[in-house]
Amino acid sequence: MTEEEERLKAEIAATRAELAETADALAAKLDVKGQAGRKVQAAGDKVTDGYVQLRESAPPPVRKALTRTEQAVSPLVARAAADKRATLLALAGTVAVMLVIRRIRRRPAR
Repeated sequence: MTEEEERLKAEIAATRAELAETADALAAKLDVKGQAGRKVQAAGDKVTDGYVQLRESAPPPVRKALTRTEQAVSPLVARAAADKRATLLALAGTVAVMLVIRRIRRRPAR
């Protein structure tokens, strides 16, 4: 194999690697559901961390009130988690109605 053929093969391999990397990046950009899931998870983690810090720095009477509130809300959270489909459908319906109202308001008057 000549030096020129080796150089071309190496160039082809590098181009293939670049193309694969670009395709992966595009696929990641198009994965809206995955992006949203990661953002929701990050936001949830941030809220949880903030709550833990707040709880730990709160005076004892506030901590006691927080504990009672957590106990009272716990069944509701469990029910909402179990009924995710209904929650998502309600949320989707709300968003759809908001979009329709927004579109109607943006229409020019005739």
